Amino acid sequence: MNLLTPLLRLAAILSIPLIIFSVYLMVKSIGRARRITQRSLLIQLCISPAVLLIYAVFLGVTIDLKWAIPIGLLGLGIGGITASSTSLALRGSSVYGTRSTWYVLLWGASFTLTQILVVFASSGLVAGGLATMCFSTGVATGTNVSLLLRRHQLLTTGFGEESPA
Repeated sequence: MNLLTPLLRLAAILSIPLIIFSVYLMVKSIGRARRITQRSLLIQLCISPAVLLIYAVFLGVTIDLKWAIPIGLLGLGIGGITASSTSLALRGSSVYGTRSTWYVLLWGASFTLTQILVVFASSGLVAGGLATMCFSTGVATGTNVSLLLRRHQLLTTGFGEESPA
């Protein structure tokens, strides 16, 4: 065990209440339209894989690609499906979206489970935590790619409202 391990575990412990509070705020904001920009979606697309990479590098734990790829692809598909429950509307030249509760709950549960496994588990379970993180990265990626495509389509067609699929 090197010096970084206890520091990362402490950071993970301290971040759990922050994550729970963030999920609470996200759930509370469900039903309220928010402006959805290309920039914010692209930033979100970059953050999830970066966090997964940081965890893997600093914890020194890897997940076998024969598991990571199918788990990530499953998350990608579920993310694309859950994104369809976000209704989009065009207001002037801006796109506004009302996100569903399902995405927030799925993301929050997956990320919290990862944090708990990283903090309290052996290296085998930490690898399991990375598996849940592969899933949540897939969900985030699928959601944001779907929203990027739907946002682009809405701006291109110019129709005022898109109903959830």
